[in-house]
Amino acid sequence: MNKIYGSHNFENVNLADDTKDLDILQELTILVVDDDENMRLSITDIFEVYGIKVMTASNALEAFELVENFKLDLLISDINMPGENGYWLIEQIRKITSPKKSEIPAIAYTGNTEANAQKKALASGFQTYIQKPSRMQHLITEATKLLKFSQELPGN
Repeated sequence: MNKIYGSHNFENVNLADDTKDLDILQELTILVVDDDENMRLSITDIFEVYGIKVMTASNALEAFELVENFKLDLLISDINMPGENGYWLIEQIRKITSPKKSEIPAIAYTGNTEANAQKKALASGFQTYIQKPSRMQHLITEATKLLKFSQELPGN
């Protein structure tokens, strides 16, 4: 069963077909954080087909360093990872003083099964929570929504 939870507001975004305009998202860069190499590769392959640049990290500390040093348009992160977890990562990102970095749209894409995982993810700063296993189309659709929305905001 696919579970998608969100706290975002897309009232001003035309989402009739959330993935038909993926080509307008070319040249954007997403960061995929997951300790599972196969998951990182799968997500990378899918987004690169659409011309989206993908950076990857295998842990939260490495990911935070990438966020600090590169312009990123979207974060897709697992929650459960060795060492610091995805909650820690998003909380640290939201504390960065640069609005361009601290306000990066973020998706928790995780197999975390704790009872309040989605609430905790949204409260920590993720805009969307997707429970694994999930069809990749769900991830692509949610990523596209967030990317379209963030590209339409003033100053972007």
